[in-house]
Amino acid sequence: MRILLILLLCSFSAGAQQVQRINPAQLEQLVKEGDSVTVVNLWATWCAPCVKELPAFEKQSRLNPAVRFVYISLDLDEAYPEKIRQFVRQRKISGKVYWMEESNANKYARIIDPRWEGSIPATIIINPAKAYRKFIEGVMEEEQLQWELSRAR
Repeated sequence: MRILLILLLCSFSAGAQQVQRINPAQLEQLVKEGDSVTVVNLWATWCAPCVKELPAFEKQSRLNPAVRFVYISLDLDEAYPEKIRQFVRQRKISGKVYWMEESNANKYARIIDPRWEGSIPATIIINPAKAYRKFIEGVMEEEQLQWELSRAR
């Protein structure tokens, strides 16, 4: 009985979405690594336009399993990790979720795009194998996301 309880607890925690810290250097590495299409979405739990576009990202994630979807929360310190984790769980976000531990956007904005001034939502779609890199500032509708993914492949 005790072993069964331990196994159940382990399986529950293994299935729970984790929210990991990320710093600007790690973000830079993340956008450079890989040999296939990666979508990096910058958002926050308090950002209504960000929340609006998440279902489209999740749908495209399910339809495009070869594409890596990464979500980077720009929430304030007090939201990490529990508020962000709860948000992710409620919205059933399946991609990798990070929390940007740097509050000064000047330290990471250039990594995403030199023209980016920090407004969210913002998305970068990358395919290093094709030297493809597209930055989109603002809400992406599902059709636009589909189009950009087809161009990135």
